[in-house]
Amino acid sequence: MTCRRGHVEQAGFTLVEVLVAAFVLMVGVLSMLALFDLANATTVVDRQREGATSLAREITEGARSVPFDELVSTVSLNAELQAMPGLEDDSAGGGPYTVKRRGTVFTVVTSVCTVDDVKDGGGSRPSGASFCSDSTTADTADANPEDYRRVKATVSWTHRGITRSVTQTGIVNNPGSGPGVHSVVPDGWAAPYEITTDVPALTIRITTTDPAKVVSWSLDGTKQSTAPVQSDGTAQLWTVDWQIAALDDGPYVITADAFDANGVSGPSRTETITLNRYLPRKPGHVAGGRNGLGSVDIEWAANTERDIIGYEVERTDAASTETGQVVCGFVAQKLDTTCIDPSPPDADAIYYHVRAYDKAPGTGAPRPGEWSDPLKVIRTNQPPFAPPRVDASTTFPGTSSAVVTLTFQRPAPQDPDPGDSIAFFRIYRVDPGAQPGVRDRYDRWYREGDSLTWEDIHTGGSKHDYYVSAVDTNYAESVMVGPVSGG
Repeated sequence: MTCRRGHVEQAGFTLVEVLVAAFVLMVGVLSMLALFDLANATTVVDRQREGATSLAREITEGARSVPFDELVSTVSLNAELQAMPGLEDDSAGGGPYTVKRRGTVFTVVTSVCTVDDVKDGGGSRPSGASFCSDSTTADTADANPEDYRRVKATVSWTHRGITRSVTQTGIVNNPGSGPGVHSVVPDGWAAPYEITTDVPALTIRITTTDPAKVVSWSLDGTKQSTAPVQSDGTAQLWTVDWQIAALDDGPYVITADAFDANGVSGPSRTETITLNRYLPRKPGHVAGGRNGLGSVDIEWAANTERDIIGYEVERTDAASTETGQVVCGFVAQKLDTTCIDPSPPDADAIYYHVRAYDKAPGTGAPRPGEWSDPLKVIRTNQPPFAPPRVDASTTFPGTSSAVVTLTFQRPAPQDPDPGDSIAFFRIYRVDPGAQPGVRDRYDRWYREGDSLTWEDIHTGGSKHDYYVSAVDTNYAESVMVGPVSGG
């Protein structure tokens, strides 16, 4: 008898088909990741461009406070700008003029030239004056050829190997032939005017080049309501009391203008006076906790003092600061208000402390302030509850850009962990339709009460989507509520 084996057909995918399918899937996933990365990069560049534009405008506006007679070169202009709050040079070792904002280093290039307006003819050029290329031809028809100065600021930055820039131009008019201001001096102090004594007020002495009818003064560009008064019979010495008791330490810009009986003024005078009376205050709103990467994130609110030059973070095994280990040192930390401890000990509880640095009077050496209250980081922690709802509205106040207002409620209860509560709310801002990430953390909001309101006054004329989350005292973050749109 012959035994015959039946032939059984087998159905399925061949190895080649599986490999092709896997390759197609991989290409699709990589393409989506590339799109997300491109979207994030575009958002970052837009924010950097906004920051560069804002910085360029501040520079051109700051140039207006420089006395006209001193606004003669890039060197003198940069020196005056770098003495103004927020425009300090962040470069080291005499490099290019740089300003760091929101983690981006901007390089600043300025230029200044004099314009002889064609409308009143060209005058004979004084020696050493740098006239703009588009000034009228020099001759002797104009007794005063220096009609105004043109200041140009170019702010550039580099992101992912690509350098971008924005340019702003400002005009500073020749102040004319009225009485000018010769000096602005805090009474009893010598240049460079660093005030180290705790006094309620400073007497500011203003001297004018000619007798003046009225003298006014401004602080950081804001005109002050308290008017200077004559202190002798010459009408060339004026004084005013500057109330400083409630002011933070740091540099302040004082500008004085003098006017004759017809309201004509001459060159103004600007001086920078630095208050340096106290040690830096201890940083507040310190928050942090373990993340899913085995490290600890710590962040805090920036000190309001204007003379802070950096921060330092230490870790201890107890609430005391006596036996701490520095995890983010002052030299590398600078003004960043976030710190990562990459190797925290495997303990049930560890503590972190933050302190700020300013410059010691006279020497300028880094001087530490008081340590913050301890931040306790525990091993286990549940996230808080999210706001139940977030609403957005848009208004257009005056001629300014849109203002977006978010309203939301504090959840009740706040946190599932006994004794834990919400420390702050985090605001995320993204382009319409984009998904928020760590880069899109826009603001931290600290307010008491059940009904909360937050405003975005820097919308830049664009629409955005907003999300809100709650963060508890141990840094655990709730789910994000959103999106809501505005702008």
